[in-house]
Amino acid sequence: MLRLMTAERANDRRASLWRHTEFLKLWGATSVSHIGSMFGALSLTALLTLDASPAQMSLLAVCATLPVLLFSLAAGVWIDRLPRRPLLIVSDLGRFALLATVPTAALLDALTMGQVYGVAFGVSLLEVVFNLSYRSLLPGLVGRDELVEANSKLGGAIVQVASSPFAVLLDALTFLVSGLLLTSIKRAPEQTDREARRPLRQEALEGLMTVVRHPVLRAFALTSATVYAFGGFFVALYPVWVVQELGLSPIALGVLIGAGGVGSIAGAALVGPMSRRYGVGPAMTGARLTSGLLGLLTPLAGGPRELAFALLFAHQLLGDGFWVIYDVNALSLRQAVTPDRQLGRVNAAFLLLGEGWLPVGAIAAGIIATAFGVQAAMFVAATGMAFAVVWLLLSPARSMRTVPRVVEVEP
Repeated sequence: MLRLMTAERANDRRASLWRHTEFLKLWGATSVSHIGSMFGALSLTALLTLDASPAQMSLLAVCATLPVLLFSLAAGVWIDRLPRRPLLIVSDLGRFALLATVPTAALLDALTMGQVYGVAFGVSLLEVVFNLSYRSLLPGLVGRDELVEANSKLGGAIVQVASSPFAVLLDALTFLVSGLLLTSIKRAPEQTDREARRPLRQEALEGLMTVVRHPVLRAFALTSATVYAFGGFFVALYPVWVVQELGLSPIALGVLIGAGGVGSIAGAALVGPMSRRYGVGPAMTGARLTSGLLGLLTPLAGGPRELAFALLFAHQLLGDGFWVIYDVNALSLRQAVTPDRQLGRVNAAFLLLGEGWLPVGAIAAGIIATAFGVQAAMFVAATGMAFAVVWLLLSPARSMRTVPRVVEVEP
């Protein structure tokens, strides 16, 4: 049977992860890759170059999130079956190739929304594989006792945004650099306790049921479902709200998203100190609550452009920082309590139960924005995300002081 035990601090402390060569390679690759993922170049290209409508932006958001809903559980099974480092490399190189088609088509004056939709879908599918693979590889690379530190370092990528189709080329190059870094990892731990293969559907459902039956994992899944369902509104409408409704420039939009990146870096740096001082559970729950309340600043933005920009900036800078504090602790707890042989499937279940709601939110955003206006849709989104903390408050996770780990014992 499985028993949760609090991980005691080792007498002989390990060297800092900054001296862990293989972790640094993974850190560099994932940081560069996440810069590419968060560039937003495809959305800005659709909005500013192809003059996409709110409905088209919602459809683009659906295309960029639908692979989570369709393929995450199956991807989790294969990630538990196959070596994870090659999957990371293929995912990066594939995203590079897909994104490179956008500036090529722009040069030929042949870029269409149809191509942007297709590229968004393909890139998202490969991103599913990449994210599941690195999250499943990490516990074996650094050890479960160092997951909070490792995840906080992996959360500190710098973000920037540009508006032309050729920014997509720079976006693509980040994945090429990430893939090359991953090829240099020599000592990539792989699953040593693989189970005998069974029907894919059966294995996929086991990961899902593990999450549903575990009280802590279930609370995280419900929190993610709520955040991402309403977060789909932001994915679809945030550029429309900032540029078209509030009248801010694309440069201002880039600064705002860049502020979110700076806030993420600060949040990643504060994860360790806050978790040690207040405990993992209280720090995580408080951060989720604060991030949710700060989200209300976005639909409240209005009036003079300077005031609107200030409110949006505060949400991006502070809200993203607190989000990272929550996310790092939640991910670390999730990785810590999941046996290695199930990491791919459990991470896939979380992807489905969380980000799988993004296309639903994007569709709802388009409907509400068309019927009642973009600001009304943003208010619905911010309010829903603020209520996500309720699931944590009702779970045992809120009072966990340290990161537990799974220990196999004889029945």
